[in-house]
Amino acid sequence: MSVPLMHLVPLAQERGLTATDAGGVLFLMLVVAIAGRAAFGQIADMIGTLPTWILASGWQTLLVFGFTMMDGLRDFYIYAVIYGFGYAGVMTAILVTVRNLSAPARRASSMGVVLAFGYMGHALGGWQGGFFYDLTGAYTWTYANAVISGIINLAIVGALWWTVTRRGQPFFAWR
Repeated sequence: MSVPLMHLVPLAQERGLTATDAGGVLFLMLVVAIAGRAAFGQIADMIGTLPTWILASGWQTLLVFGFTMMDGLRDFYIYAVIYGFGYAGVMTAILVTVRNLSAPARRASSMGVVLAFGYMGHALGGWQGGFFYDLTGAYTWTYANAVISGIINLAIVGALWWTVTRRGQPFFAWR
């Protein structure tokens, strides 16, 4: 989900916002993400870490393409608040889920592998965003690819959930 992080400011500028206003949209999204990170931590305490990961991933996947439909500063600000709240919830849920799923002796290496894939995806997302913008002259495919990546992520996390629940652990009690 690095697409909005890397390409939200240029998208907003393309829609007529000044660089300062476009930067303000990103800043607002990230400030709200701080509150979202804390809130998703509380949600994880209530419903479990894996369901929270699915919720946060679904939030991002469903909403990321909406940035391409914004036109004015007010619209961008409102949408940045809505999207930003769920934006940081994924990392909160991933970290706690990995902690819960891995044996203490393997926790550090498990976290390293998961974060390596996360950072690799972050880099690839930023790069593909620029590539598809250069190719098409628009951000439509950039943000559409973020949705596609989100769907793939949801499939992987869903498979993880299925594996965990097959072992007899109830979905909402698993922490």
